[in-house]
Amino acid sequence: MESTSMEETPRLFGVEGSGEEAPAGGDASPSPLAPRGRPGRAKRVVAATAAVAALVGGGYGIRAFTGSNGSAATTTSSSNSATTVSVRQTGDVSALVQRAEKAVVEITSQVQRATFFGTQTGQAVGTGFVVASDGLILTNYHVVEGAQSITVTLGNGSKYQARVVKFDAAGDLAVLKIDATGLSTLPLGNSSQTLAGQSVVAIGYALALEGSPTVTTGIVSSTGRTIQVQDDSAPGGPVVRTHRNALQISAAINSGNSGGPLLDMQGRVIGINAAGAQGANNIGFAIPIDQAKALIASAL
Repeated sequence: MESTSMEETPRLFGVEGSGEEAPAGGDASPSPLAPRGRPGRAKRVVAATAAVAALVGGGYGIRAFTGSNGSAATTTSSSNSATTVSVRQTGDVSALVQRAEKAVVEITSQVQRATFFGTQTGQAVGTGFVVASDGLILTNYHVVEGAQSITVTLGNGSKYQARVVKFDAAGDLAVLKIDATGLSTLPLGNSSQTLAGQSVVAIGYALALEGSPTVTTGIVSSTGRTIQVQDDSAPGGPVVRTHRNALQISAAINSGNSGGPLLDMQGRVIGINAAGAQGANNIGFAIPIDQAKALIASAL
């Protein structure tokens, strides 16, 4: 495999993991949530294709990292169940977004990082979406890896403490649970039926901006991509996560988008936004939703 790298090393800001690598498809245990000391770890992602570029995880799954501390608060909330919405007017996705964003959540992980001045505490921010009305949320594993605590904020501002109930470290997927019922959910599509050229919508808390999530649109540029993400400061040493059959998209993916949904024009989830190419325009990658269905089912 031929590989090249960008002049500037891609950086992934956010949560650090524990000292042990979590087994793929394993049940959640204290290990994936154990604190870990180097928060802003660098990620280099290399696409295993003819033209290889350096990619960054999370939007590039990227978690946006802030230096403030935040305590998790618990409140109650309820909302309507999700409804599939078709976009009737070309280029206008407002109706789809209004429905979908009710099920999109912001995930804030309390993390620690080691600096020359000692250990500092901060927050890493990513995205997730509700897959079961009783509080199950899907996101990227790296969004919550190594977190001391996890807070989920719903679209209405309600905050819940969350725990990891299932995860697949190799697949970069995690299912969280919050104590809530009656939540809006997103319907899952079939990523195997995704075609190059079809329109898509990406939703996520890019750059940890306050307020509603960021919405970007684009097309599926290609399907069946294989990309390799090298995490040099993962728990237990460098780790390379290989994403097979990834969806390449032109919708903008930025820091904080990690774990957010990639939707088709009927509002169905066809992918989990996971990575973007630093130094390139309109190149992002999403994990096909079909790869997450077994993990979700095991958490129900």
